[in-house]
Amino acid sequence: MSGNIQVGKYTLESLTTGMYSDPKIIYREYIQNSVDSLETAVQMNMIEPQSMRIDIVVNEEESCISIRDNGTGIPSALAASTLMNIGSSQKRHTNNRGFRGIGRLGGMSYCDKLIFSTSAEDEKTKTIVEFDCKMLRQLLVPGANENMDLVSVLDAVTTVHQEEEREEKHYFNVELVDVSGFSDLLNLESAKSYIAQVAPLPYRTRCFVYATDLHKFLSGNGYEIEEFPIFIGESNEDLEPIYKPNRHRYHSDRNKRKNDEINKLETFRVEVDGELYALGWYGICNWLGSLSEHEISGFRVRKGNILIGDNKTLNSIFRETRFNSWTQGELFIVTDRLIPNARRDDFEQNEAYFKLIEVLRKEIGTEITKLIREASQQRNDSSAKVINEVQWQVNEATVMVQEGFNSSVDKNRLMNTLTEVSNTLNKAKVRDDLKGKKTELEEQLKRTIEDVGKSNNYKVNQVNTGIDKKSKKILAIVTDILSEKLAKPLVDDLIEEIVAVLNGKKE
Repeated sequence: MSGNIQVGKYTLESLTTGMYSDPKIIYREYIQNSVDSLETAVQMNMIEPQSMRIDIVVNEEESCISIRDNGTGIPSALAASTLMNIGSSQKRHTNNRGFRGIGRLGGMSYCDKLIFSTSAEDEKTKTIVEFDCKMLRQLLVPGANENMDLVSVLDAVTTVHQEEEREEKHYFNVELVDVSGFSDLLNLESAKSYIAQVAPLPYRTRCFVYATDLHKFLSGNGYEIEEFPIFIGESNEDLEPIYKPNRHRYHSDRNKRKNDEINKLETFRVEVDGELYALGWYGICNWLGSLSEHEISGFRVRKGNILIGDNKTLNSIFRETRFNSWTQGELFIVTDRLIPNARRDDFEQNEAYFKLIEVLRKEIGTEITKLIREASQQRNDSSAKVINEVQWQVNEATVMVQEGFNSSVDKNRLMNTLTEVSNTLNKAKVRDDLKGKKTELEEQLKRTIEDVGKSNNYKVNQVNTGIDKKSKKILAIVTDILSEKLAKPLVDDLIEEIVAVLNGKKE
């Protein structure tokens, strides 16, 4: 019976274009293969964890994309068969992010040539497998070449050859040549945004001050979050690191773009039938509306720290689905009972999946809905409004003291603001049930004003390299002028760049 089975050539189209709703998903597919290889390289002591690296070049001018890692690579004896096999990966879902053996084909639909080059350690050879995707599309035209099956089509469009390589080299490189301009893959900013949301990246602690606390929570529950350094740019000469987009300060209410921030990081465990299924967090904020920034809105579900689905995947845990977009948070899957589906837009709909969703509805969706409702009631309460606004100013000042001031102008401006806030709080009349909170907040505000006044923590003092007093004086003058003339977020970025250059972290 099996001898009569044929796999039609159009199956290939289903496994490439038909698999993905968004061309940018190919970035995720190649990145997850890279991180699997990097983890293996570390386990085999080929590289140190701090030496792991993924470089992504998006060159719109030359219409090409490359994704390169310094993982294990593939031995020359196995390279051709590994890269030409379809759906027969040796990986397993229990310890790998990419495990179905079809993700590497994704790039075929969006370029004229797809080239894999790889070399393994202690070999003097690199293997190059090249797919002629332009010819492939011609062979897949309906009504033409009907005598060809999947195997004969792949044979016709594939070339394999080997070249010399230094034996200490080990890597895997994907290159998409003559990428279609209609796919949006060559838009560098769009690629950065997508990868920042999807890839297993580190947090940028300046933007997300709760990163350290989150790491402690996860490791305390036996889960070490996997983070990998990914660099992206228009060429190998201008690669820059990218980070997860999470921020403790952001805009809410898409119409009015109100300032909001996380006041507390709420962490939680999700257990099903006594087994730990997931670990998660969400930010407790002022719940002013849906987050304006798409990159951080909604609960994000991750396995192996790779995003599964998108910002709407957990809409179903909320009775009112819109409340998911009011939330910033992540859910890290730690059980192998939950398996990403082939498209990775959700999980396989098994019993474990339905049990997880039910627990999330009862314990997380319900709690966040309650917090949102309570916040709405408080906003309509003049007493609570005063308390909340003062608390926000205290939190803001505490963060500025910890991170450092941009300049003396920033510090003086903050002192004036806190003094005004203190006068407002002293004069405010609040309900009896909030009088205790007001007294507590008055003491907290007093201590905060003292901390700000005594602090000499300026960002320019975070320069590690030695600079003379005259240079420091010039830097202080420059930062004062910047703070007077420009908006704070822009000054934050500029001073961060200055400090990075002086510390030798950027050229």
